[in-house]
Order: sequence, then C-alpha cells, then structure tokens
Amino acid sequence: MAVLPSLVTVAELAALLGRTFTPAQEAQAQALLDQASSVVRAYVRQDLTRATSTLTVSMRRADPVLHRCGGLVTLPQRPVVDVESVSVDGVSTQDWWQEGQEILLRSGAWSSPPTAHRPPQVAVTYTHGFDPVPGDIKAIVAQAANRVMVNPGAVRSETVGGESVTYLIPATGEALGVLLSRTEQRVLDRYRRTSGTVQVRGR
Repeated sequence: MAVLPSLVTVAELAALLGRTFTPAQEAQAQALLDQASSVVRAYVRQDLTRATSTLTVSMRRADPVLHRCGGLVTLPQRPVVDVESVSVDGVSTQDWWQEGQEILLRSGAWSSPPTAHRPPQVAVTYTHGFDPVPGDIKAIVAQAANRVMVNPGAVRSETVGGESVTYLIPATGEALGVLLSRTEQRVLDRYRRTSGTVQVRGR
C-alpha cells in the first residue's frame, strides 16, 4: 500500500506559526504531521488527498424500481472525481453509470443456483479525494501537531512536593497531544464515512 502524504507540509506549519524551524525541529514537525494526518484519516475513514485507486467489490442487488438497474457497488473513497473503468468478473463493460458514490450496472450477471450466493465481482478504477485538501482539515492537522511541539508534556496545573506543574488537559478530562479534541471531531464529522456513507457538503 502506498504511503499517503501528510495533509499539511512542514513549510505550511512553519508559515502558520510564523517561525523558522531548525533541521531537528523540521524532522520533529514532519513526524508529528504524519501522525496527526494518520489520526485524522483514521477518524474520517477517508484518504482525503487526491489519488487514483482500483478496487474489487461484490455487486449488490439493486431495487429495480428505485435504481432501475441490475446491480450496484458503492465506492468507499470520497469525493469521487472520475471513474476511469469498470469490469464485471474480469470483463470490461460500458453498461454502467454513476450516481454520487455509487456505480450502477444496467444488468447484473447473477449466477443461478447453486452458485447464486456468489455475487459478481466488480473492479472499478476511479479518482477520488480533494485537491487541495480543505482548509478546516489542514487546520486541525496543524493544531494537533503543534500542540505536541509547543508542549510535549501536555501540562496542566499540579503541585508535587512543593513544585507546580501544569498539564495541558481540559477540565473535561480529554487527552490532547496528537489526538483529536471533541471540537475537532465535530468539525471533521462532515467528512466522515459512517455505515457506508459520507456527507461532504459545500460551505
């Protein structure tokens, strides 16, 4: 599997903070941005960056009245930018159309018993993701990485043996660091794929 790029570059983080990193700080920033990008992608269940992928999935039976087709598949990565090719059981076909994240096939090559439990396999090559990555996503990645850079100990107030220490943890008890706060999760929810769907609405 290809390694996905960070959603924010070191140069973008430096510009956002208005500072110049030393080589050691650049290496730290890159590692933290990689971690923050992975955390965001895991939460939204999307790659987010523009890419072209080929996947093979089982065709689902469609409602003949609602969809008026023989079968369909749902593409997991969003937004879908372009569909380059579709094949069914290894045979290329043009007998399909796209509706949002779904590929609808006019006729499904469904097997007769006793092999009917094995649905046709549909291979789709398609381009997906954002270019550029939306600003709210980039802001959250930068925030998550910067929290650790400026305060790696995540300090909030505590007194031990007469010495006061402060740990950067909200009163709610949320841990921060290269993790997402509840507020950040709410912002990302508009991009999140849940139960096979994702909502990406325009501003």
